[in-house]
Amino acid sequence: MKQKIKVLGLCSALAVSSVQAEIEFNGFANIVAGTTTSSDESLYGFDDKFDFKNGSLFALQATSDLGDGFGVTAQIIARGENEWSPEFEWAYVSYNATDELRFLVGRQRVPFYMYSDFLDVSYAYPWITPPEGVYSVPFDTFDGLGAIYSTSIGEFDTTVQFIYGGNSDDLVALDNAPADFEDLMGLSITINREWLTLRAGYIQTNMNIITDSGPLYAPWAASGFVDVANNFVIEDDTGDFIELGFQVDYENILLIGEYTSLTLDGTPIADADSYYLMAGYRLDNILVHITYGVDDDAKDSITGGVPSGVSPQLDGLIAVTNGFTNSLTQEQSYYTMGLRWDFHDSTALKFEYTSYSNDLDSTKDAGLFRTAIVTVF
Repeated sequence: MKQKIKVLGLCSALAVSSVQAEIEFNGFANIVAGTTTSSDESLYGFDDKFDFKNGSLFALQATSDLGDGFGVTAQIIARGENEWSPEFEWAYVSYNATDELRFLVGRQRVPFYMYSDFLDVSYAYPWITPPEGVYSVPFDTFDGLGAIYSTSIGEFDTTVQFIYGGNSDDLVALDNAPADFEDLMGLSITINREWLTLRAGYIQTNMNIITDSGPLYAPWAASGFVDVANNFVIEDDTGDFIELGFQVDYENILLIGEYTSLTLDGTPIADADSYYLMAGYRLDNILVHITYGVDDDAKDSITGGVPSGVSPQLDGLIAVTNGFTNSLTQEQSYYTMGLRWDFHDSTALKFEYTSYSNDLDSTKDAGLFRTAIVTVF
């Protein structure tokens, strides 16, 4: 009987709490269809058959004000490419310490990019998806602590965001390789004045990723060159990410640009430098835009300190290793022409054509047509 009374008391407390803390629901959806322009082409997960899953998603966000500055937020997203299986993207508790300072604890978005907070909300930006080369870090959430400070300095509105935490999700981009990103910390600064927005960000983390070290680790370790061998494993390595961005939204003109640099020293993954520039013009409720982007990936030689001429076997290993690092070099560019039609207060129709060029291998050149209906509710 006492146990039943305790359960009834708990249920009553939860009922009272649910009445006091109202839950507000919001959501967004992207329905995307795309196809490449030739049967032997593939780009961004699309081929020559019309695909309605890749890029499509449905999301629901729940927020609740608990009072005294506390709140909770949870966001669930179901993606077509994942067979519409729902997953938690955000789940955090927030506390407004002052009107200017806010703390967040839990799962939240890593502020890698200008559109990180709206990464999946296609309605929030011109493209169907942000430029792939710049927006290419294989994870975008973390578990930990965040702090956001917003203030005005003269005529400039300034927002500073700090994060600390980690991520241990498997990396889909590396065939679901188990990964552990520890001591993930970062700082971003956004400055806005009327039609001009400037942004800069820096993220650093300690990386441990379990991948197939390939046939090069063992022979280098056996040859006594452990430092060279360690370049083929990702264990206690440091990753550094830098982002610079701007936006000009003046009358009917829209200009956006971002530059990112990803450095992964001591790993078998190439460093990457990417940028894009977008220009758009509004005609009433229609935005026409064009984007040009460049992606350069490269891996520095890791055999510079190894003497040549010692033995044919070692010379052969040097040649194979240099061939591997050279194979990581990528030079590619693209342009995207698009149109956005806001035919409804909360819904837009988008059309895009992307022409992709691989400067080192023309057989990978491709054209991609996509269209999407995007909405917020």
